[in-house]
Amino acid sequence: MPHPDSVQLGILHLGLSVNLPSSSLMGWTPLISSLVDSDNLFDEQSKSTAQLLRLALSDVGLGFQGEWLRTAFGIAVRCWILPSDAPGSMWKSMVSRNRERIVKELLRSVRGIWDDADSQGDILMAIKAEDEKSMQDIYSEIPSPHDPHFAYSDSIPDRELFDSLEAYENPYGVQTDLYKYQIRSVSKMVQMEMQPERLADPLFIPMQEAGREGTYYVNVSTWDIQRHPGWYDLPRGGILCEQMGTGKTLMCLSLITSTLYQPTLPPPINIDISPITTDVAERTYPFSNDSDIRALTGFPRSQTRLMFPSLFELCANIISIQDPSAKRSPLIPDMMRPSLDRRTFYCTLPLDDECGRFVKKKTASQKVTKIYLAKGTLIVVPQILIHQWQAEIEHHLEKDALKVYHAVNEELPDIEDLLDYDVILMDILRFGAEETQHRRARGLKPSTLLKARWKRIILDEGHTAHSKISNSMIFSRQLSVERRWLVSGTPTRHLQQGGEIELEEMNAELARNHTNSETHPQNPVETRANGIGRAWDKFDLEDAYRIGRMIGGFLAAEPFKTEGGFERNVIAPLRNKEGPSFGAVRRMKYIMNGLMVKHAPKVIDIEAQLPPSTIVTEMLQFDPMQKITYNVLAALVASNVYTSGGEDVDYFLHKDNRDAFLRVVDNLHLACFWYSARDMGTAACLARTQNWLEKHPDADIHVREQLGEAVKHLQTAIDTPGWEEWMTNAVSMPLNGQFLPPLIKASWSDSFDTDPDMVDVHSFNILRELNRPGRTAQELHIEGWDYRNDKLDEFQKEMNKYMEKHAKEQKKLSKAGNSTAAKAPKAVLKSTSSPKKGESRRKRKNRDEIDDQLDEAETNALAAASTSAVSSAEKLPRPLPAVIYTKSKSAKANFIAKTILAAEKEDKFVIFGDAYELGHLTEILDLLDITSTFVGSELFTKDRRKALDNFQKPEIKVCLLDLKVGARGLNLVVANRVIFLRPIWSLDVQAQAIKRVHRIGQTRPTKIQILVTEGTFEEDIANRSTRNRSQVDEQLYSRTMIEDPRFVYQSREEEDAFTVRFTPNNERSSFAPNGMGSDGKTSHVLQEQQQVPEAHGLIPGDEGRDMARGQNGHVDFAFDDTVDTQSVKQEEKPKAKKRARVMFA
Repeated sequence: MPHPDSVQLGILHLGLSVNLPSSSLMGWTPLISSLVDSDNLFDEQSKSTAQLLRLALSDVGLGFQGEWLRTAFGIAVRCWILPSDAPGSMWKSMVSRNRERIVKELLRSVRGIWDDADSQGDILMAIKAEDEKSMQDIYSEIPSPHDPHFAYSDSIPDRELFDSLEAYENPYGVQTDLYKYQIRSVSKMVQMEMQPERLADPLFIPMQEAGREGTYYVNVSTWDIQRHPGWYDLPRGGILCEQMGTGKTLMCLSLITSTLYQPTLPPPINIDISPITTDVAERTYPFSNDSDIRALTGFPRSQTRLMFPSLFELCANIISIQDPSAKRSPLIPDMMRPSLDRRTFYCTLPLDDECGRFVKKKTASQKVTKIYLAKGTLIVVPQILIHQWQAEIEHHLEKDALKVYHAVNEELPDIEDLLDYDVILMDILRFGAEETQHRRARGLKPSTLLKARWKRIILDEGHTAHSKISNSMIFSRQLSVERRWLVSGTPTRHLQQGGEIELEEMNAELARNHTNSETHPQNPVETRANGIGRAWDKFDLEDAYRIGRMIGGFLAAEPFKTEGGFERNVIAPLRNKEGPSFGAVRRMKYIMNGLMVKHAPKVIDIEAQLPPSTIVTEMLQFDPMQKITYNVLAALVASNVYTSGGEDVDYFLHKDNRDAFLRVVDNLHLACFWYSARDMGTAACLARTQNWLEKHPDADIHVREQLGEAVKHLQTAIDTPGWEEWMTNAVSMPLNGQFLPPLIKASWSDSFDTDPDMVDVHSFNILRELNRPGRTAQELHIEGWDYRNDKLDEFQKEMNKYMEKHAKEQKKLSKAGNSTAAKAPKAVLKSTSSPKKGESRRKRKNRDEIDDQLDEAETNALAAASTSAVSSAEKLPRPLPAVIYTKSKSAKANFIAKTILAAEKEDKFVIFGDAYELGHLTEILDLLDITSTFVGSELFTKDRRKALDNFQKPEIKVCLLDLKVGARGLNLVVANRVIFLRPIWSLDVQAQAIKRVHRIGQTRPTKIQILVTEGTFEEDIANRSTRNRSQVDEQLYSRTMIEDPRFVYQSREEEDAFTVRFTPNNERSSFAPNGMGSDGKTSHVLQEQQQVPEAHGLIPGDEGRDMARGQNGHVDFAFDDTVDTQSVKQEEKPKAKKRARVMFA
């Protein structure tokens, strides 16, 4: 009869070579060595199994027992093993050198069945579906928190809290009604803090007994089997990784308010500490324990006021220790509240072997540290989210529910003052400045925060916790904290939110393929019984390392907080080249399930009932000029790839040319919005490509075809009027300036020699400010040349820098034997879109202040002038019309402008894009009087915060958000429209960006539009399946874009133009954003212009005439009455050309 503590492993099957006598056809019979001693009894496949059984039976210390039964195919053997930690086990007293091999082979041979001897069950160590999972799979399958349920507690306040959460009641101090899923998450967090689970020794893999409910554990390093291995308490905390926009901030605040009554406790395993006491007891109590504390801490006798405490005083002392929130309770009489205002602490004591030396030297107090027990929670967040946390506290919590201290740049107050606060709110850089070595380097004492043990620390956007060397993470480990929480919807770089739904789609697709297939592969259990699973890629392992640093570093979870603990025990078995070893994936899943709080997206969608969101892919065609630019870039790439032979130093895909490769990819992205570069080298590339084709008539047909297409597109660009001149001179995006008089176009157009009808949007904005009554065309003409001079000076400075750099590059390239001298042209960056990175903070601040003062002075002067001369000014004509029609050369800019202008008045937009694209878009929006705010990665955090605050104002219509900073943490529910300027490769980044708008708090349907340029790689990305959008896929596709560039043939010129106010800003009283009046209706000026089409400056049937209507309704030829218009027309063209040659010689 097996030992009652033996583990039921399963059944071994052995085939027979002879027939057993009929007397053996009975029930289960005890296995004896004589049955398996003869090899002749078993077939060839079973002889090794019989040998294994003989070795197991001969190892007395193993405690192996068996039973056998005759089956239709041979015999079946049930196997038991007595665990090494079971009573009576001789596992450790009788050592066998073959034991590890025996256990390993048994686990790789035994099948996990018990009653059905003829069944072919799974081998115990066979690779199963759960062993094939990636980090994304594990993360996606984290189980949602169950309905709140807590173990019994002797504490009445604890039971009240548990009952409240189990009844789905709103937490204390929270005035916003929580969704059920939020209460479940809060309950799970409370349970992880107050009733933490235990973690089995990570060296052991849990296994399920065969035939009954029971678990045993196998150490796959030593092949030891135990019932009860070593256990570790999980940390009091974890990782809150609910998806974006589900109210993680509110969950954290609910956790804080729910546990205000709970005292902070000293470290549980530290025996060298004193009992908890209070500052009042230290100062006044005459008891021996308090006298010892005074002696240890060196408490000054002058401050001691010994007196025997009353019963009231003793009760107040106990309440202060056990409930730090008691003085707020309405049940406490007002007369008693001052008595509860006391601080609790404990002391760390010197070790016993040091006490003798300390007594002799009378320096014991030097080794004793007083540690206050702080009731507060440290909340550490990115600086840009400080305001959001403050707003959430004010919005969701009852008044005075929490006492909050916001730590800014000045020194923290004394610890006695900080102990009064429930929350210490700090940005992560300010928190890192408290790190001990950092402060010592600045000549400062250690941080005040080190003088207390804190109840809790919450790190928002906790994916930053993977760093081991940042000051903030080092300081977080220096702090004494009872409970630790990381908060992040994406705890690592590659774990995607929303991946659960994608996983289901993938599984469904695989299931369909499996069902429809005519042939089925071999059973993976049979072919994968070697204990090796699917190999993890570098992204899986990177995520695992990051999770490990969070768990062992910030969370300080045993046994991983030692250096290398997580890597040694968890990651090492995962990074085998052949694949994770047996149980390694299950171990990772076990740890993540125990430390992460997360709902499945479908659960939240059902319970939260957000307004619907609609994602629309908008297919756009290039403007003809855009198409030329894009094809020139593709031609430059084709020439580089095919003429360099893949070997030159300047080959875009050369291993040492990564910067150029990335620039090329970025240029192609930018060209789908708008791209210009002063040094594209079109003509040189054309000549070089034609020369190569002449020298290589026998080249591959595909190569010659591609280069032939490149030559055609390069030649088209050179032959197109205005294109090459615009690329050389312009910075901003071109608009249609056909309505402008020739004299104005001659000085303001960047392509005045070949296509003067194009004028950049920046010049349009300047011209509008100059279009005042009483001004003349000649004055605007001169202003244009002054503006051009300034731009030329800036260009010359940039060119000097470029030529120095170019000379160095050419010197480097000259060392290469066969160089095509091709390079990736760099887009002209806009100085108006965002501050330069290189500027110092003080210089930029001074410049901004000066600009503000000049703007204010100009506004005041204009206002005074307009007030004093209003009657006379109204009678004078303008040099240009008051309202114009125009359009840009960017299909995406035109689409956005039309979309915003056609939107409802209450609609607000968030537009995600690259800073370069958003810079161009800002100028278009300014021209159309569409109010916007810009949030970019180059701005200082305080400037980003100010821009986001401005977006909350009703008058701001658009938030232009750099995708680098706009995809995490922000709450922009004030908007209901989202536009992506390009398709986003990473669905996780796209989902995060959308969740800035479509999240808890959104009350309106959300429309998301993704702009895609037809015929380009953008269309490929938009149509790409969700399963092929990994980071590896992105790198491979980017390489393919360069290796096989393709050209675009379809384009469409925008027919509709925009109505633009063309009067200075100080005269826009009758105008409003989007051309609306103050009453929300179309302004009267626009109504007038819409009724008189000629007033737009483009008179139907007479587009060639350069005339416009003045504000008073008469026709102006944009010249002063004293000037002979005929002579001006005759002399204008040559003068403009002559001056152009002088300007750009």
